[in-house]
Amino acid sequence: MAAFKAAGVNPVPPVADNDATIAALQLIIAGDKYCLISKPSEIVAAAAAQLAVAFLNGKTPKAEMSLYDTPSQPFTPAVVTRENLKAEIIDKGMNTAAELCVDRYAAG
Repeated sequence: MAAFKAAGVNPVPPVADNDATIAALQLIIAGDKYCLISKPSEIVAAAAAQLAVAFLNGKTPKAEMSLYDTPSQPFTPAVVTRENLKAEIIDKGMNTAAELCVDRYAAG
């Protein structure tokens, strides 16, 4: 976003991101980023832990599907926009409004 603005691009095209970091969420709040993909680490970590435990117990985990010939366990990430940020991030306890709405983001 900053590079577009510095180059004088107007209007700035929609900008997307791939992780729900505090900085990325704040850019959505400010209107400087259109959306991001939220992949809660709890979901990914839980799946990895289940696989590790199965391997440690000498079992072969059952894959739900195969992706590029690799056993995979898909999940549906959330697309977070300014309109649903509260429901997808704050209401689900991933971050609080106090963490996100500071300094220049307080008005958002």
